[in-house]
Amino acid sequence: MPLKKVLVTSLLLFLTICRISAQVENKKFIQIDGLTADEKGFLVPGVSIYSKDLRRGAASDHRGIFSIISTPGDTVFFSAVGYKSTLLTVPVTLTGTSYITDVKMISDTVIIEEVPILPWKTYSEFKRAVLENKPKDPLMENMAFNLALVEQQTWSDMRSTPGQGYRYTMQQVSDNLYTRGQAPANNLLNPFAWSRFLKGVKGGMLKNEKSTASKHTKTKVRKKKKSD
Repeated sequence: MPLKKVLVTSLLLFLTICRISAQVENKKFIQIDGLTADEKGFLVPGVSIYSKDLRRGAASDHRGIFSIISTPGDTVFFSAVGYKSTLLTVPVTLTGTSYITDVKMISDTVIIEEVPILPWKTYSEFKRAVLENKPKDPLMENMAFNLALVEQQTWSDMRSTPGQGYRYTMQQVSDNLYTRGQAPANNLLNPFAWSRFLKGVKGGMLKNEKSTASKHTKTKVRKKKKSD
């Protein structure tokens, strides 16, 4: 009895396998080629493609060109980020082995207008916050006063005399003539420029002409007093 069951089961399995293989051999395969584009005709690259019947996937390249194997009556899914899923049903009445079609992808992204975000709920609150006089912080007032005072002192110390301006201009003209046709030199790395600067400081280049003139007049007055 068990031997008969084994034989019957084996025979049924063999017949089932033969039937499935016959169906597979009789199934017609079709190559589907085409382009994926949106409503405006612009190509959509990177679209995922899936065949429901054959359970096989593919994707369109950077030019929107795709190619996938399918069967008559099969449903092919096309999906991409920002677009609605599109279904393509392969016609059953196809006679050839190739099918060329373009797939239109419909946009699924909603573009909204710019929304300004304000810390006030209504326009009246905004108007009241802008027009009302807010008390100033004493620390901020002192800081602004100190900054203005420092800036004023800095500008007063940076005033130059006409003599200094003339020497600076002549030095610029000399440097331009010396480096004509060359890249501009960086005097911060020039030892000769530093030596000229130190000599100028020792020679009174940064002194005020009024102070030097007053010193000369004082020395003359002292000499006259001594002679008297």
